[in-house]
Amino acid sequence: MMESREGVNKMSLAIPKFNIRDTKKHYSELNHIALKGIEVITFNANNENEMVSHIKTSYLDKLLSHLIFKPEKEFDKEIGIHTVSLPEIDLYGEGPTLEAAINNLLDSVLEFLSIYVEKLDMFSKVESDQKQLYLLKLLRCHGDRDLIQKELGL
Repeated sequence: MMESREGVNKMSLAIPKFNIRDTKKHYSELNHIALKGIEVITFNANNENEMVSHIKTSYLDKLLSHLIFKPEKEFDKEIGIHTVSLPEIDLYGEGPTLEAAINNLLDSVLEFLSIYVEKLDMFSKVESDQKQLYLLKLLRCHGDRDLIQKELGL
């Protein structure tokens, strides 16, 4: 990984890539590289399109902070119902008051996240990368309702 050129240790400019076997074998070293700020990629030797990036958590925090939920709030005067929807993840909540609609939405989000984790194999195949990123952002709230509400901008 480190190569010596004229007596100077120099890291290749290419992002380091390792198959799963080598990642396991050199995990401590690769983890150290990722903690220093260099992305390390692990790939499946049988399918090089299946790749995972190991990156510093604070970098992921920063990247995900740019994903902003834009909740849409509506009130139907005819039936007296408030609706709050999240187009980014296709969920909504309803209620006779805005607060009730928000609480209903939070219930829906928590229930969906639980189902999403339980059936991750299926959802990872059918949901867009964009939606999965928004769901990852919410999963990082560890089920904390108040934190989820804050992330949703409600």
